[in-house]
Amino acid sequence: MSPTLAGTLAVLLFALPLAGCLGNALLGPRLGRRFCNVLGPGVVLAGFVCAVVALAAVLGAHEGARSTTVTLWPWLDLGPGALTVNVDITIDPLSVLMCLVITGVGFLIHWYSVGYMADDETPWRFFSYMNLFIFSMLLLVLAGDMVILIIGWAMVALSSYLLIGYYYDRPSAVTAARKAFITQVIGDVALYIAAFLILVNLRVPSLQLPTVFHYARESFPQGGALITTICVLLAIGAFAKSAQFPLHTWLPDAMEGPTPVSALIHAATMVTAGVYLIARFHTLFDLAPVAQGMVACVGMGTAVMAGVIALSQVDIKRVIAYSTMSQIGLMIFAVGIGAYSAGMFHFATHAVFKALLFMAAGNVIHALHDEQDIRLMGGLGLTMRQTERCFLAGSLALAGIPIWAGFFSKEELLGLGSSHGPWAPTLYLVGVGVNVLTGLYAFRLYFTVFRGVPQTARTYAAHEAPPVMLVPVAILAVLSTVLGLALLPGIPGVVGPFILGGFLDPVFTAFGGQVLTEPGRQAGLITVLLGTAASLIGTGLARQWWYQRKPDALVVAARVPRVLTQLSLHRFYFDEIYDATLVRPTRQLARALRTVVEPVYADGWVEAVGRGAGWMSETFRVLQTGRLRDYATGMLVAASAFVIVLAVFVR
Repeated sequence: MSPTLAGTLAVLLFALPLAGCLGNALLGPRLGRRFCNVLGPGVVLAGFVCAVVALAAVLGAHEGARSTTVTLWPWLDLGPGALTVNVDITIDPLSVLMCLVITGVGFLIHWYSVGYMADDETPWRFFSYMNLFIFSMLLLVLAGDMVILIIGWAMVALSSYLLIGYYYDRPSAVTAARKAFITQVIGDVALYIAAFLILVNLRVPSLQLPTVFHYARESFPQGGALITTICVLLAIGAFAKSAQFPLHTWLPDAMEGPTPVSALIHAATMVTAGVYLIARFHTLFDLAPVAQGMVACVGMGTAVMAGVIALSQVDIKRVIAYSTMSQIGLMIFAVGIGAYSAGMFHFATHAVFKALLFMAAGNVIHALHDEQDIRLMGGLGLTMRQTERCFLAGSLALAGIPIWAGFFSKEELLGLGSSHGPWAPTLYLVGVGVNVLTGLYAFRLYFTVFRGVPQTARTYAAHEAPPVMLVPVAILAVLSTVLGLALLPGIPGVVGPFILGGFLDPVFTAFGGQVLTEPGRQAGLITVLLGTAASLIGTGLARQWWYQRKPDALVVAARVPRVLTQLSLHRFYFDEIYDATLVRPTRQLARALRTVVEPVYADGWVEAVGRGAGWMSETFRVLQTGRLRDYATGMLVAASAFVIVLAVFVR
């Protein structure tokens, strides 16, 4: 791709959502809802067109020229031989894939928002925040310089804070927004420290990512302590953004935002930023096998934990949120074992079917007048047939049932995990167990919400969503069905080429990296059959327990050890642990400082200054008599003293 075309596309991708953000904020209150409904989704659709053009340009270039890093303008130059920081962008297969998902799925969510937020009193504020988030994500994924990447990383946290706390009159929403922001700041600090260590130890002439990767490959020894520390810090940043253990507790609370926000931030884009970060810095992680092993173990552990928690939640959006956490864990596992293309493959399919599930859940919530407790639903398939079909497609993709999209991407990454990475094939077998959990919680939700007997009068009175909300969901349902077939026309490791892998692999081999080999035909067939069987078992058990009720799910739960059910119900007590170890001690310390230290020392010094000023004013006040002779005498004494000083001390 030519640098001119790359620069033009990047500027357009930045400018369009930024213009939408400013246009909605400044002109929306004057021009009204219709203007916002057109401008908000319109700029994202235009960005998707630019991303498609970028895809065509990348595919049209020969393999060695598919990655282009361009300097849009110089920013900081400290002189000859010193560090330079520029506004650099990188357009390559990885960034193009991210842009396609961000703008494509983002447009459908914006379109859906036109109907979902039809009664909102400030649509200009909503679409302004949504466009700002799209701009921030594009800045992050297109950044070709570490400083620009960090700026995009921080702006994503800011825009997510604004969106999660959109209903600022609700204390729970404000608390959730603060929790998300603070948790992400922990990861941000780790990322900043990693960047500082890279800068100090590599002594690079610029922070352009290709330059950093080239110097790192030449300077850092394989498995060294320094590169391992850097990668661990990068991983912590990724864990915070992608809601992985132990920095995961913000994600379920973030459901306080409107449903389109949940679909955009916590299904399609933001929570996958950590996966993107590890994939982008693959050159460094390839040099730190210990850090890679940590990433893989944390990812698989989070996948199991979130799957167990999802089985006991009763809020429809929280169930989907925990499923997001679990699926992101699988992606983190994939990039942790070096299966970067497989991890990004699951990112693409997951973005589609998870946005579908959130938006279909939004149709349900909208029809039930903001009811989110699944125990008060049931039988909605009778009155919301189209939404039910779409939700079923998303559930089949999530559970990994052939031929839906999730089947291909999950079996691809799990198949690679059977022969690569730490503790192989133990972690692979854990992943097979995750397939069972996924089938259970995905179809527990489907059968509880759409099948059975309606539980309330509101359920009987529910109606189908309007076309503006239903059409985007239907498009995602079609994509959830055919996307896997389009990107991987066969069985991973058995038959069929991995199209997306062939597209992305050059990115991960550019600096000496290696592409993981698929297991042999026989081993690949075994892993696919085993993973598929696990998904079908989970789905079948969910149908038996929550639909046929033979036995009833409550009877099954009573047979499970109480400690496990309590851990699931109380989300492994992480919120309680953090409250006991971090929140309450901090508050107690603050109260002690306020009652002891601040009155005696802080307030004491301030009051002492005030008393000193008062004493001086009272002392000098006696000199202000108002009589002319007193002032003349004072001037005479002062002048005499001045003359004496000059005579004695000045020669």
